[in-house]
Amino acid sequence: MKITISKLLYNLIVNLLVCLALSFAGAVASSTHVDWANLAINFSISFVIAMLIGLFVPLTAIGKWFTGLFHLPNDTYTGNLPYRFLATFISSCIFYFTISPVLALANFFLLPNQDPQLCLIKWLINIPFMLFVGFFSTLLSDAFGYRAAHRIDKKF
Repeated sequence: MKITISKLLYNLIVNLLVCLALSFAGAVASSTHVDWANLAINFSISFVIAMLIGLFVPLTAIGKWFTGLFHLPNDTYTGNLPYRFLATFISSCIFYFTISPVLALANFFLLPNQDPQLCLIKWLINIPFMLFVGFFSTLLSDAFGYRAAHRIDKKF
């Protein structure tokens, strides 16, 4: 896959906002107070993984395949809300189920006195909330990322 400036800019904008939203949501969901150092570590790890996924995984092709399962027209992303929602949903799932287990393991090893069963239970309980946050933050940040990338490359 060829990495273009517009693709890099798009991924920077979207992943920055989504990883920040997810890291903050995870910090709020797992504790009564926000541990800013842990939030920064989670953000850093998730951002690197998200950039790798965004640049090297063919998310557009996966989104088209997934929406094709529902027999939706997927020739254009602009103005096609059902395609946009479903494509965002499948990409959010890919990001979440790749990044979240890595962060759960990292938190287990980085934070003191962690019980493995409690970590697993917290992770399982927070799946719906974190998917919700990931989906809507992706949906919102995608518009900004697309506009910025489209200014550089009209074919983006």
